[in-house]
Amino acid sequence: MAEGVRKHVLCPYCCYKFHPNEADFRLTEPTSRPSAGNKTSPGSKSTAAKGKKKSDIGKIIDEKLYLYNLEVLQNTEIESKKNALQYLSVNLKDDSLKYSKDDLEKNGFVQRITYTDHHGKEHSTEDRLCPNCHNVLPIGYGLRDTLLISILGDARSGKSVFLTMLVAELENNPDLLSKLTFIGDKLVKDNFTDNYQKPLLKEHTLISSTKRKKIPPFAFNYWYQYKSEDGTFKENTIDIIFYDIAGEDLRDDSAIRKNGFNIRDSSGLIYLVDPTNFKMLTDLFRFSDNSLIDAIPEDNSNDDIFSTLYNYFIGFEKDKSPIPFAMVLSKSDLFSHVKFDFFNNKPENRIQNMLPNEGHKGALNMRCIKGLNREVRELLTYLNEESVINNALGCFQNIHCFAMSSLGKKPSAEQISDPKTNETVEKGYIDGPPEPFRITEAFYWILMKNGLLYKFENNRYTKTGQPTLEQPTKRTSFWGRIIDLFKGAA
Repeated sequence: MAEGVRKHVLCPYCCYKFHPNEADFRLTEPTSRPSAGNKTSPGSKSTAAKGKKKSDIGKIIDEKLYLYNLEVLQNTEIESKKNALQYLSVNLKDDSLKYSKDDLEKNGFVQRITYTDHHGKEHSTEDRLCPNCHNVLPIGYGLRDTLLISILGDARSGKSVFLTMLVAELENNPDLLSKLTFIGDKLVKDNFTDNYQKPLLKEHTLISSTKRKKIPPFAFNYWYQYKSEDGTFKENTIDIIFYDIAGEDLRDDSAIRKNGFNIRDSSGLIYLVDPTNFKMLTDLFRFSDNSLIDAIPEDNSNDDIFSTLYNYFIGFEKDKSPIPFAMVLSKSDLFSHVKFDFFNNKPENRIQNMLPNEGHKGALNMRCIKGLNREVRELLTYLNEESVINNALGCFQNIHCFAMSSLGKKPSAEQISDPKTNETVEKGYIDGPPEPFRITEAFYWILMKNGLLYKFENNRYTKTGQPTLEQPTKRTSFWGRIIDLFKGAA
């Protein structure tokens, strides 16, 4: 688990694989001096023209960033050009750049460069860019192990709520004495705060469904303490990139390649299964809250999603995907509102009785994890929903089942008038702050499967798994990346 430079990293935005020293740098001050290795868009002009804002002087339209905004984020041409209006980008091939040899020897790649503007004044920048799409990389990207975790599930399964509560729990978690710090783009952080955290954690209102477009990744640095083979505490720090993908995109062969291409390069997948969509439970839940049933689209189907995932993962490969696949039964607090024979035969059932979160003090408690996996599979079979397991088995080698509740309580709904459109819409809310239940276990399991967390079993601490990020990728250029998105080629 020792820290050190990674031979390769994957860009969290376009999943391009590169050595950390291949990153470009964004200048932070205007300069008219052309730099080696930097190319502007055909026909692009300097914005120092009359009528331009002073802050725009010296900026150009970055071709790579423009294409990412246009083709991947699917922004309009005007929005794409606006977002791509940036100062020059340069790379280490420019002989006029200066950088510390100590930095290169210590970390294995350059993190800061110094350049001279047209007045002869020196400036420094640490804004490192993906060489493929020119998005700004998280600070120190390449120094630590990195996990790319995609959160999947159909519409209304609670993906955005789960991500919000998971982040809140990891920010200060007693199991691993952890700390989570946002290291991504400021605009993305503001979006996460305003559209995810503030509504749920402060206003206690439910988060709106994820829209059908590419959602920028949420980048965090995660420091945590773990127990090693001898049972003593040690510490580690990793970078975690979370992806939230619209459920509708997961049922569309074309959309999953545009908005979910990060799935194939993920270190782990967390798939939320919504029990309110189970046929046997629909009537049992209806008496408690009609909105739970009415809010689910008629075409909500796990079968369709796995059909798309199969085409995406297996269609061009001989073997199942080795990516760890955590299947999580969401909204499990609702089982305390229903009664059927399955729970009568299990008086200490973890799902029905909502026992307190079981501790994983410094390591993954495998007795607990294996028991929960067995119980969820038995419950799905009892409910005649075992097809969701069979579908997953057809796509993935490593599957484990979990149950959790992001809210810990039943939400309510009311009709309100949207101030922007004056239309009547349904607004969901909860009474008081959320009380999440067993929300970290799927995440811990992915850490363990990637060799970043020990497991505790038979009074022993052992480590298993290898990070999936070092698997080779065949994509080599931005345009190759775009071709992959639209043709579905690997």
